[in-house]
Amino acid sequence: MASEKNAVSVVPGPEDFNVPEGWCPVAVYATTQQAHEAGLAILAMGQAYWLQPHEDSYIICVAESKLADIHRELEVMQRMGRHSIPRGKPVSHAVLDCSGWSFLLYALLLSACYAAQSFLPIQSVGRVDAVRMLEGGEWWRALTALTLHGDVVHLASNVVAGIGFAFLLARFFGAGAAWLLILFSGVAGNALNAWVHYPEAHLSIGASTAVFGALGLITGVGLWIALLQPAERWTMPRWLLPAFGGLTLLGLLGIGDGLDMRVDVAAHLSGFLCGGLLGFVCATRQAAFVRLDRYGRWVGLLTLTLVGLAWLLALTA
Repeated sequence: MASEKNAVSVVPGPEDFNVPEGWCPVAVYATTQQAHEAGLAILAMGQAYWLQPHEDSYIICVAESKLADIHRELEVMQRMGRHSIPRGKPVSHAVLDCSGWSFLLYALLLSACYAAQSFLPIQSVGRVDAVRMLEGGEWWRALTALTLHGDVVHLASNVVAGIGFAFLLARFFGAGAAWLLILFSGVAGNALNAWVHYPEAHLSIGASTAVFGALGLITGVGLWIALLQPAERWTMPRWLLPAFGGLTLLGLLGIGDGLDMRVDVAAHLSGFLCGGLLGFVCATRQAAFVRLDRYGRWVGLLTLTLVGLAWLLALTA
């Protein structure tokens, strides 16, 4: 609001309230939110600040030796208006409804495939096999491998994580498109992983490549949205937060403890990278996905059809 003041014009002196030795007041604000936003600017400069309530306002105190530099920075903020955030038309994005049935169907599909592994020899024909994919052209394995799992824990972790990430993506792309993008990310991740390992023999299974593809999609969307927002001169770049969050989750969830050789770190990283690129590109066309959401059931059916065709090729090759 144009009438809102960033700071009270008169800053009380140290004698007006209790100031720690070596510190002095630099600015006074009407609300804690304003004060802490200004405090972020001070932290971004690599300096500390101390917030002191005083009457109906909040005073920021800083080290006396840094007073001049910090005061200049806060003055720049005030001239720019509302804590240095440039004014302009806010960037808005549609929030779409989610289809709970799609999440249930995802869990049932993975569970059914896992059950089938106990009485059908489908793992050998459906798993990622770098040599067969690159030399034999069996690229359907990049998809079928996403539906196979080594044990119940492996299955459950991918079901839970997949549903969680898919929920966030469905709010942006719609449920049908979200699952299709997750599938594409997983397939691309498995294909990239096979190419990286070739000509060595490399075998892998699991939906985790698609799960980390979903994490990459979220990160890519976050990067695009952050880049559209007004830049803030005195804080970290807005794109850094989603990038750091995505990479942190990749490290926490995708690398393991370094002792379990069954964790296919390269597959997780490949899925994340492919998903990140796809998410960034698709986020630029969210309006098209909003229109596509009217046909969400058909898009979901296309996803299931692709899974079915891949398994048909695997079982008849």
